[in-house]
Amino acid sequence: MPEILQNWSSRKLWIIVLGVVVLVAVWRFLSFNVVVQCLPKLPTYSVMPGIGEYPSSDNILLEDAAFSTELKPKLCSEVPVPESYLTLANSPAFIDISQPFTITTGSSVCVRVVVPVAPSNSSVSYSPFPGTPWDSVLLDMVGNSTGVSIPVALQPSNHAQNYIRDKTHIYEADVVLRDADTYIPTGYIEYRNGMWNNEDHIEIPPMAPEQLVVNSLVTVEDNALNDFSLSNYPNLPLCTEPNADGRWVAKDMLPFNTTLAADNYGRVWLPYTCQLQPYTYKEFAQCLQQKHSLIHWFGDSNTRRALKKITTFGQWCSEPNRINSIQCICHDSAENFGVYNSKSSVIPIDINSAMAVSAPALDANLGTVPANNSRIIMFRWGGLTPRNNPPWPNTFAANFTRRMGSPSVAIFGLINWDTAFTARIYFIQQVELLAGHILQSYSSNTKIIIRTGQYYCCTYDQIPNFKRMYTRLRNQYFNQYLIDILQKKLGAAYSISVWDVSQIAERRPYAARKEMALACPSNHVRAELVDVENSLLINHLCN
Repeated sequence: MPEILQNWSSRKLWIIVLGVVVLVAVWRFLSFNVVVQCLPKLPTYSVMPGIGEYPSSDNILLEDAAFSTELKPKLCSEVPVPESYLTLANSPAFIDISQPFTITTGSSVCVRVVVPVAPSNSSVSYSPFPGTPWDSVLLDMVGNSTGVSIPVALQPSNHAQNYIRDKTHIYEADVVLRDADTYIPTGYIEYRNGMWNNEDHIEIPPMAPEQLVVNSLVTVEDNALNDFSLSNYPNLPLCTEPNADGRWVAKDMLPFNTTLAADNYGRVWLPYTCQLQPYTYKEFAQCLQQKHSLIHWFGDSNTRRALKKITTFGQWCSEPNRINSIQCICHDSAENFGVYNSKSSVIPIDINSAMAVSAPALDANLGTVPANNSRIIMFRWGGLTPRNNPPWPNTFAANFTRRMGSPSVAIFGLINWDTAFTARIYFIQQVELLAGHILQSYSSNTKIIIRTGQYYCCTYDQIPNFKRMYTRLRNQYFNQYLIDILQKKLGAAYSISVWDVSQIAERRPYAARKEMALACPSNHVRAELVDVENSLLINHLCN
């Protein structure tokens, strides 16, 4: 009898323990869902509309975030979206990262952002471009130790609801992380309900940032054979394409010495799969004389700033007492620049590498380059907009190549004016027209380089006289459309490259991007960044 009682007591004890375990598991599951769905409204940024830091303290990190090293990374296409997400409403948007939360360098992680439906405060109806997100979400994976910032290129997940107004929307991206660190997903909603696309409206809507709830971090551990490590960077081949993925790294964190151009915070741009050769501008001039003696360059004020560096052999805005002047940071249009007349619509410039001097080309026949020189002819365009005077197609008038020569390279720097001042349909028509002019004007021996527009974020245009329709997603859309169409129309006839200046700005830490937005409404980059942008082109043309 005592043995039977003892056995029964043991069984009761095990039943009680098992019941407690089940209750704890249920409580943790319900707690997580309550936290996600019932968090109070978060405060927005207080610096100025659309501008603010986003340190980890500005986000909410759930304390019960799980960490697992047992599962293998999966693509978003392999991870189903929970059906319960689609019916959320009137609750904070949150970031959902699929397990595992520890991966090795070079692996990807599926990152999702869930934006529950919420009442709109606007009496005006906005709409995104076809196939683009309703909500504009700026999100980065930020290394806690390195400061490396990797943008998350969110796209609508594969569900019809994502393309319907006034529904909960889910966005996702597979993010490749190549630097060992612990990454904090950091960002905010810029616009809801298509308000990022304001081209059909009189007023530019102000940003109303909404923070994102964070439920996990991602730890990236070094792979035994990590080709992306900083120590391996000097072993990489030289860069030959001007759009390689990369990251910004502080010079004092490098395990090697470099003379690469740095930004105003002492950080250098390092691609992951190739190394940039630190050319001087004199070496670039020698390269042009030997390989590309005639270049046609179509562009706006960003081209003007690039050429100021090239034609002064790097001297423009290099003096320590001038580097923080308004001209070097942003507004250089009114400065007295002696090398060429930056107001002309056609600006031919001769560059002599031996004497390290540049001067306006005065030849009647601009296609004939003097011995020991190279020549860049800049065509000053305000994008493909109707604001050009004369209209941009007039550039390609009869006998264009007889007058301007047959260049080995033609660079097209567009987007900035187009995004600011034109509608999507007009831009589509003008890109078709441009492709036709290129086919008629250049032989297949001419290399076509598409320079992306400048990156834009963190604010909205507040200058009342302009009504510039800058937004981050508009810039991205116009950039990608131009690249896709020119590659489709011209790819069979020409060698085409993309000079991606937008990427190197987008991957700067958010504080640096915010600083740029505050300092320069024209969306120029500082002179130090112009050097970095130019280094991509120089390596492309000379390596």
